[in-house]
Amino acid sequence: MSHFPRKIGTMEPAKKRATLILVRHGETEWNLDGRIQGHSDSPLTARGSQQGRQAAERLAGMNISAVYASDLGRALDTGELIAAPHGLEVRTMLGLRERCYGAFEGKTAEEIRASDPDGFERWLSDRQRLAPPGGETQAELAGRVMRALHEIAGAHLGETVAVATHGGPIKSALFAVLDIPVDSWDRAWVSNGSVTVLCGTREEFKVASFNDTSHFEARIEQARGVEN
Repeated sequence: MSHFPRKIGTMEPAKKRATLILVRHGETEWNLDGRIQGHSDSPLTARGSQQGRQAAERLAGMNISAVYASDLGRALDTGELIAAPHGLEVRTMLGLRERCYGAFEGKTAEEIRASDPDGFERWLSDRQRLAPPGGETQAELAGRVMRALHEIAGAHLGETVAVATHGGPIKSALFAVLDIPVDSWDRAWVSNGSVTVLCGTREEFKVASFNDTSHFEARIEQARGVEN
């Protein structure tokens, strides 16, 4: 688990900024199998549901004004766990979806390599800048995710909002806000059920914390499965 300082420097006064609590969905069956999910879906495991409940318990005592989620089942289920203690309905946004991996979805790396070795190796050579067949580039993912987050922030200035989404969108937000090059993508990990906090407006964000898993028994969770 890593943290960033909670002091946010020269940001606008608190009443004029939103606090977005980004929660990665709980572990899924395909996470365990090492299958690429993207816009496809698989159900939460028992452990994944427990991770969602633990995240929900952590946020239960906070004054949450709204809960948003990707419309994909694994994120929506996590969002509903978070929303329940607050008596809120989850608002879904397509912009919060995981990166689309097109033809690679539902497959393991070994299966993709066996069916399309040349295409898979070509994508692996620059997988953050190249799109899988029928999928998105990293830049396309980051663009839609940041538009969605800024839209949410602009609608909830002075409020705290929970956002249930995926590893790719959360890491994209981190890299975009801190201007980290995509070549460093594999140097950060987003754990299932972890909490990342952004503070900002319709125009800009600051990172308050990243990949916080202190609501789990273990302070640092074992990285498991694929991050999508």
